[in-house]
Amino acid sequence: RGSTLAMTSSTHIYGALIAGCAAGWCLRELWLRDAARREAEAMVRRGVEAAKPEALIAEAQVECFHDREFPVSSSDTALVLIDMQTDFLSKDGRLGKNYSDKRVKQLAATEAKVAALLAAARRAGMTVAHSRSHRYGADVRRDLCVPTIDPTYDFVDSCKPRPGEIVVDKWTFGAFASTDLETQLRRAGIKRILLAGILTNVCIMATAVQAVDRFFRVCLVEDACGAFDPAWHEYAVELINGPQTLKENHHDSA
Repeated sequence: RGSTLAMTSSTHIYGALIAGCAAGWCLRELWLRDAARREAEAMVRRGVEAAKPEALIAEAQVECFHDREFPVSSSDTALVLIDMQTDFLSKDGRLGKNYSDKRVKQLAATEAKVAALLAAARRAGMTVAHSRSHRYGADVRRDLCVPTIDPTYDFVDSCKPRPGEIVVDKWTFGAFASTDLETQLRRAGIKRILLAGILTNVCIMATAVQAVDRFFRVCLVEDACGAFDPAWHEYAVELINGPQTLKENHHDSA
């Protein structure tokens, strides 16, 4: 009889555990579905707001290619700078060392233009965000992240962030997928992005796509972006800009 009681008690315990696990799984599924529903509704709202005519009202209009304009306001427009790090902009850097002096030095012009753009954005009182990458091709170096930052992983002197500016460390090519950049920009009331930095054909392009996926309006500051080969830069700009200028058999959004 003692053995029977022991088996009955064990059965009750196992049954309670299984029931508890099942209930927990059901609650988790309900929470995930509700979170997905709320995120989908938020995305729809952002899309509707981005398409409203008042979304084009701004303090200034930036002239763009093909007789287009991009609205800019200090209250809802951020300058997002991608990967202005010594690793990419110097022959001493982890990626720069793999390219010729000529290819690395041509990015010096890009750095100067990014620095000038950064200074102008600060004077205008705009939100500024900086991304820093510890992704090098197929290699991800988590040991480089905060609080361990070595000199080449850090930003070049001309583009160092100021206190209060957004800084994110990413391990994906795009600056949104592996960081809380979207959350920080939303918190600052940002709806539009001026995008600049390096490399146009890799992290700039990926960030532009991820930003548009999140219903930010994006303006690529083409002359403040750069790649190790001018042809790569031009091709990436065409891929980013083309669908917005060639409207044949395409949507009619702004």
